[in-house]
Amino acid sequence: MRDQILIIDDEPNLRTILHETLTRQGYDVLSFAGWDEAKPALQTESIDVVITDLQMPDASGMDVLAYCKRYAPDLPVILITAYGTIERAVAAMREGAFDFVLKPFQNEELFRILRKASESRIRRNREPGSGLMGKSGAEWMSASGVGPVPIPLFGKSPEAASLRAEVERASRSEAPVLMTGPAGTGARSLAHEIHRKSVRAREPFLQLNCAAVPAVFQPTELFGVEKGAGPMHWFSKPGALELAQTGTLFLEEVDALSVEAQNQLFTALENESFVRVGGVRGIPAGARIIATSVRDVGVLARDGAFHVELFYKLSALPVLLKPLKDRKDDLRTDFIPYFLERASCKRGIPAVACSEDAMSWLLAQEWPGNLGELERAIQQAVGRCEGGVIERTDFREGR
Repeated sequence: MRDQILIIDDEPNLRTILHETLTRQGYDVLSFAGWDEAKPALQTESIDVVITDLQMPDASGMDVLAYCKRYAPDLPVILITAYGTIERAVAAMREGAFDFVLKPFQNEELFRILRKASESRIRRNREPGSGLMGKSGAEWMSASGVGPVPIPLFGKSPEAASLRAEVERASRSEAPVLMTGPAGTGARSLAHEIHRKSVRAREPFLQLNCAAVPAVFQPTELFGVEKGAGPMHWFSKPGALELAQTGTLFLEEVDALSVEAQNQLFTALENESFVRVGGVRGIPAGARIIATSVRDVGVLARDGAFHVELFYKLSALPVLLKPLKDRKDDLRTDFIPYFLERASCKRGIPAVACSEDAMSWLLAQEWPGNLGELERAIQQAVGRCEGGVIERTDFREGR
């Protein structure tokens, strides 16, 4: 299925060029001259990425960003900006914009950002959705009583209790965190929880999927670049470490960093400062790092495949995420009932129950995709079941 791009720009020529260029690249494209025209499409269409001009007559790109952050927080928003508004574009990234391109821009630069946005969205979709309000109106609350508990923290098992303790310890510390575990175990939501409960909660939270960035671009994405540093660098651009300021930088799949980027990141953390690519001015590195990996970074470091000293810096507070197959008790008592209620709520029907035969089948599965795979299987079964009780036959092999 092709990604659907929503373009909002009041310049007819640029809008037409973007529409035709992205269509030739294989995207489904919807384009509008203003925010009032575009808003209904966001409410009715399955949009994967928004590209919006920063300055428009009826509403600014900041208005579009604010709407998306409120109603579709995982939707990447890319800003088109003129040279004189770079400062505003940087401010927008601190508010959650995915990236920005400077007019006039090269197509390859836009294509690269779109590929990165698509990879980021695919990664997020491996984990269950962020909405936590059930049909009953009850909300799973955090231990602090503020906001919902991330789904990975559900459960009463020793594994769940240990994970909650690790998250609490990390939220009280300023040290880097390294979360290791299979994909789909909720690392992203736990990183948000640690940031939300830390003293940095009011500071920016930025995330960068290292595996989604080609190795050649990783230093510029992490540390930024100065104008003239290379043939395609026509303007200066801050990197993720600079944009995070004194907040949190969440590095997904940190083991995908190139040797060059690993060396530079270690130096930045060691010296608490860095320079942009092609720059000479030192910039404070005040962000806290939370990193994830599906591979054992300690083993990679021992085998020479990861910077040893960087591993020790990042793993000051290690958090181990267990797969669902190791949390059978929590599956029965928490995960399955929660996803049943969530799926019923989405369909606007009374809460669906689970027969013992279906429950036994669910508990017997390995769930290699973990929480995301379990949620999708239950959603599909709720859509097929009749009579308000899920049976074993409502699940399909292969899911």
